[in-house]
Amino acid sequence: MSQPQKQPGNFFPFSPSRYSATAQPSASSSTPPPTSPRSSSLGGSRLGPTKMDWRIIPVTSLLVRFDLDGLGDPFYRVLGKRLTVDYGDPEAVTKAIEAGGADVEEMAVRLDAAWDDYKLQGAVLLYRWTKDLRYPLTGRIISGDELEEGETPDTYEDDKRKPPTILRALDLLLVVNVLARTRANIILKNAPLALERQYLGQSLFTDDARMISLAHATGCVEEALLK
Repeated sequence: MSQPQKQPGNFFPFSPSRYSATAQPSASSSTPPPTSPRSSSLGGSRLGPTKMDWRIIPVTSLLVRFDLDGLGDPFYRVLGKRLTVDYGDPEAVTKAIEAGGADVEEMAVRLDAAWDDYKLQGAVLLYRWTKDLRYPLTGRIISGDELEEGETPDTYEDDKRKPPTILRALDLLLVVNVLARTRANIILKNAPLALERQYLGQSLFTDDARMISLAHATGCVEEALLK
């Protein structure tokens, strides 16, 4: 029975990158390819992933956050309509916007005009804000999915970094534009407006200097990182 012929080329289906520090082994090399961590003698695949603690070290000392919570009735604040007290609840606001109508169409026109005035160029990266994110931003360790009531996170004894300043954007035109145009953590100048729950319900933050400048220009307030 004839043996199958070896195919020339590399073990890997891609060519080595000129930016790579380690060359890929060729078919003629006597060195076997590196062992996958999943097949190591430690049995990592059987025991599951290794638990690790993590922290975030911000590159800059200033972040800005975008969230509809606490910003009030957008029809009242943006369009000058009669105040609807129930729209103090972001869930009720989102439901009203998704329902559409003449007021929503008018608001979309205002949002588009404001977005054009920002003169944004290029892309902006945004990240998901969570309630426990304030702990790693201050160099504390989060153990487990959530902290129990009254539980204090561990701290890094060698971490003397000053926590970043968190700004909260207050201008509804800016906040709604950011939330409704962000796609997969990126916002572009030509991103279409999507006044839908999956976008309006987001809570995002960024350290992009352009967004920080817009927040300063349109109105913002400093938030306490740890309450």
